[in-house]
Amino acid sequence: MQQPRHMPLIVLLLVAAAAAGFGMYQWLAPMTGPAPTDGTPVAQPQTAVRPMTMDEALGAKYEGLNQSGSHALNEWHGKVVLVNYWATWCAPCREEIPLLVHLQAEYSAQGLQVVGIATDEVAEKDVKAYLDKIAVVNYPMLMGDESVNRMVAGFGGNLIGLPFSVLLDRQGHVLKLYPGQLDPQEAEQLVRMALVPVGAGNVPAATHVAPAPATQTRTTAK
Repeated sequence: MQQPRHMPLIVLLLVAAAAAGFGMYQWLAPMTGPAPTDGTPVAQPQTAVRPMTMDEALGAKYEGLNQSGSHALNEWHGKVVLVNYWATWCAPCREEIPLLVHLQAEYSAQGLQVVGIATDEVAEKDVKAYLDKIAVVNYPMLMGDESVNRMVAGFGGNLIGLPFSVLLDRQGHVLKLYPGQLDPQEAEQLVRMALVPVGAGNVPAATHVAPAPATQTRTTAK
């Protein structure tokens, strides 16, 4: 029997279709396949997120954890502001809270304002319950939401691990980005320099600090 003259073309089309189907399966498999059982984070499709502008970052409002209403960083314009991003599950975050309490007590009269922003993926009541168990915190604690990453990006940082701190001058300009747990001596020196009156010199230029070893990352993708 004579073979159809177009048989090779049909075969090629079938092979191409099969290859395309396998490629589509491979592309979809990481998204739809079962999650690993060894605790390995599962990569999720990521959408580009627009960083906040500086004005947006300073004006972003988050609910206070002490029933004080919502607050934004621009409320403390005129003060040196040390913003600390943390979470209850982060051991280095918990360890540096006493340092932040000390800095607030020691330098508040000179114009320092420490502000904590919780980034927990749990209910606000659970963060409040944790704070109730520890020593009195003498600075505002705010409950962050999914916009916190955009806020930190607006300051020029990348919130890939916790804790993360940002030091702002009295005009709301970034003086320091500090990934990782604060070093007590360095933190105190930075605060003292930032509190120097304008025009007195020795005010640090905006700079980034290499990530400290005591940094904890999330174990699940957001």
